[in-house]
Amino acid sequence: MEQGASWLHMVVAEEDAQGFDLAQARRVTEAVSIDVQLMCRAGVSDEATLEEALATGCARLNLGRALTDLRWCAAAIVRHGERIGVSLPVHVTDHGPRLAGPGQDTDAGGLWTTLALLDDAGCSRYVVTDVSREGSLSRPNIELFREVCDRTAASVLAAGGIATLDDLRAVTTLAPHGVDGALIGRALYSGAFTLSQALACVASSTAGRSGHHP
Repeated sequence: MEQGASWLHMVVAEEDAQGFDLAQARRVTEAVSIDVQLMCRAGVSDEATLEEALATGCARLNLGRALTDLRWCAAAIVRHGERIGVSLPVHVTDHGPRLAGPGQDTDAGGLWTTLALLDDAGCSRYVVTDVSREGSLSRPNIELFREVCDRTAASVLAAGGIATLDDLRAVTTLAPHGVDGALIGRALYSGAFTLSQALACVASSTAGRSGHHP
């Protein structure tokens, strides 16, 4: 926050076979003065867990494992509107982009079919990740982000592979197409750049395209 953050993307990891504990997410949400976007690694895929996750006070909740039950996922979007986003973990294959399922090497269907269904439900936001680059600092899949933007009017958060400020500049060029944010956790943790540098980079890139100077 001291470096200018206006959002915090928080991932709650699965603790054990019993799932995850949302108490920590609630404590963080109560402790910070900025909005929290929450994602649960173990997945939110039933009514009780959905209500518990929303009760943490998060401004946004991104569904992931709910992709295995698209009817339920679509209904949650209809009920809760913009508080609900959907995480789209993508495997790029020779047969087109596929969605990663909840288990190792599992498949949750074709990306474009799922995207169309969720758009029909009114989904306002997607977190799009090329899973082959997640946490790898191996450069983001700009082509994937652009193609998703071309197929939906919803906002897109770009994730996976962002390693340098130049990567952020590349993602920023997609802002006119629908990308309105990027997840940069691993790059921050590794010391590749600071949040202040990232925000300044994005602001400068945006100003440059609009004809203004920082």
